[in-house]
Amino acid sequence: MRLLEYIVFHPWKALTILVAGTLLGLGSFYTYQVSAALDAVAMEDFDPSMARSAIESDSGDTPDISSEFDDPRYDLDKEMELIAARLESNQQRGSFNASALGGPIADEVFDAYLLVGTDASGFLADTIILGLQPADDGAPILVSLPRDLFAWNLCKQTFTRLNSGLGGCPGGATGFELLAIMVEDYTGIPIDHLARVDFDGFARLVDVMGGITVCVDHPTRDAKAHLNLESAGCQVVGGETALAWARSRHPEQLIDGQWQAVSGSDFTRQDHQQDVLFQLAGKAADFSSPAVLVDRLSLVSSSLRLDSSWTLPRAVATAWAYRGISKDTVQRFTISVTEYRTSYGAQVLLPAEPFKSQLETVHNPTTP
Repeated sequence: MRLLEYIVFHPWKALTILVAGTLLGLGSFYTYQVSAALDAVAMEDFDPSMARSAIESDSGDTPDISSEFDDPRYDLDKEMELIAARLESNQQRGSFNASALGGPIADEVFDAYLLVGTDASGFLADTIILGLQPADDGAPILVSLPRDLFAWNLCKQTFTRLNSGLGGCPGGATGFELLAIMVEDYTGIPIDHLARVDFDGFARLVDVMGGITVCVDHPTRDAKAHLNLESAGCQVVGGETALAWARSRHPEQLIDGQWQAVSGSDFTRQDHQQDVLFQLAGKAADFSSPAVLVDRLSLVSSSLRLDSSWTLPRAVATAWAYRGISKDTVQRFTISVTEYRTSYGAQVLLPAEPFKSQLETVHNPTTP
């Protein structure tokens, strides 16, 4: 009775209390949901420097190359000679590193981030994108690293495809650490943080964010990637099609009534992946409600794995800082490669020129 009297004689106070209580209740509810979503993000040990030391001090347990290529005839010395000849290098084994072809870049020059998309197994990197934030406040830099790049694998003491680094080094390095070491040996740039995205979760994230826009000049398909764009022009597609678009390596287009293979598809694929990222960044700039925020964070948490040195608040703060970023505000370049068939018959990609010289086309790194 007293409560009813209070409401009758103090309506504004009662309304204020009601609204405040509702907001506090909703706030607590959403805070709990967000906290639970963020707590669900998996972490992986990450200390590349320590891992490098562990691998180098335990070289006697280095896995045999046949474990990856299943070819006991593999001859590393012969392979090194072939690669050196192909790259017209006169350096000798021990100092020769065909994957780097350039000096190291000081850790203070860049904040370096690796964004990795995995295949169904979770042990092979399907997409590897390197993001660099110059310490001199220059424009961010984005470059896609070919997954088939023939890079030095410290664990196996030989060259392997770059994407195999995600498998790690037994007893020496996690997948995050070995991949970071391989990228550092190639680029000369120490990697600060790494995030791995599961592509199934990526597709769901695209759906929740309203899809992305895909533009093609002709109907396009790729049977291996399950891509099927039946009409030309720009169209909004959902997560599954966006994923197929980002992963397509062998697209065909219907031109003059005939399906024709699209040349330069691997570089086109890298452009597609970066374009998807830019579109998602643009959509992330608009959180229309706490419910949408929770949905997005929940979806990310189920498909994301972060390195252990990257605290979740810092990861979220980094992502927030780059929300709405566009192509016009980012420096980009493409890795120059040449096709190469190894002595055991594997088709891989060799760097055609030093990474540092390519980086200098968009940014000339100098140590602060």
